[in-house]
Amino acid sequence: MKATFTDFIEENRNCSKFENNRDAMDIFALLSDDDNIIRMIDMSDMEKPALAACVNCVETHFDRQTNPTIDLKDEFTRTAVGRMIKTILKPFGYEVTIQKSLPKATRGRYFSSASCYAKTGTASMKVIRTIVEV
Repeated sequence: MKATFTDFIEENRNCSKFENNRDAMDIFALLSDDDNIIRMIDMSDMEKPALAACVNCVETHFDRQTNPTIDLKDEFTRTAVGRMIKTILKPFGYEVTIQKSLPKATRGRYFSSASCYAKTGTASMKVIRTIVEV
């Protein structure tokens, strides 16, 4: 089963201030989108920060909010986004290895570095890629 926002809060009690925060929940949902998970895993397999796959989506979503209830300019909030990714990739067996700068092509307005992941843990989920005739 994919990780939930509740899993994120339970695994990161220091992020409990986001527990009922709609913008935080929306960012978690955005990061949890199947396509974004696959992209983050692909980045991880290339030894690049997982966030590089969707940093622009997250920042664009934040910038479109008229009255945001979170602030990506805040270091703790950016760290919380990284912890969301950690929670999301955990069921796929991916664990944090190192922090790296985001590639120049994907460097964001708010994020300049993020965690890299490797498939070193036990997986309860997997990505299956198939080619089918249309």
